Amino acid sequence: MTTLTGIRLVLLVLAVMLASAIAVLSATMATWHDTTRDEVAQMYAASTANQETFLSTALEQVPPRVARYFRRALREGQPLAVSALATQEADFFINGAWWPLTATQHFAASPPAFVWDAGIRVAPFVTIHVRDEYVGGRGSMQATMFGVYKLMDQKGMPELNAGALQRYLGEAVWLPTVLLPGHGVTWTAVDDSSAIASLTDGPTSVSLRFLFDADDRIIEVSGDRYAEDKGRYQLRPWRVRCGDHQERSGMLIPLSCEVAWLGPEGPRPYWRGRITAIEYTFPGME
Repeated sequence: MTTLTGIRLVLLVLAVMLASAIAVLSATMATWHDTTRDEVAQMYAASTANQETFLSTALEQVPPRVARYFRRALREGQPLAVSALATQEADFFINGAWWPLTATQHFAASPPAFVWDAGIRVAPFVTIHVRDEYVGGRGSMQATMFGVYKLMDQKGMPELNAGALQRYLGEAVWLPTVLLPGHGVTWTAVDDSSAIASLTDGPTSVSLRFLFDADDRIIEVSGDRYAEDKGRYQLRPWRVRCGDHQERSGMLIPLSCEVAWLGPEGPRPYWRGRITAIEYTFPGME
């Protein structure tokens, strides 16, 4: 065998190996995306539409500051959203550094549910795919590299269910009609600038404190939330700060947020970004 023939053979073998690796990665990522679509389809199949509209006369039983928020965020006669689809551009903190993240997130109003599918680019051509969800009353969190190497796969634990439902409640700032009284959420006054929102879904009940600014906008959501550490969960102070409020489909929502765990050393942000687009479904549009 000549040297040139040997080089050609090596190159051919490398090309076949590379093609095989690409085929395997493509197949595993296709499976990942198929699973996401299945979870979203399951969420929407269980979703129900509420034909009511927002009327300020229904706010008599909520704390005055909360009533002012709804009058600020919603228009009289605003239909209640059935679902929403948001796209996000953000940074995520992993192993001491911030990495760019893009995500799509599906929300359902009733019963409460979401599916968040994100890609975190940690190096050129290296993306960690994360799927966080609350569907059918169960939380689930999965992470994989290249769709092959599992980094996390947890589901159905009571602490995970509570943490996922609490995330849904905190992110309801992007779907404000689900925060209305009489639709699963109850409000309790704390002081002139804040109130506690509580949400129950099946056996799981969660609460968060919502802080309002002088213009009656939600600027912070906080509370104790279960944090995962090597497969174990413990309650830790958690906070979402919001800004850049703009109107979308007749509703005033914050487009930028920062999410952090709080500790003795101070806040430790791990997600900061913005909603780049959001589309809502209302009754009659399904």
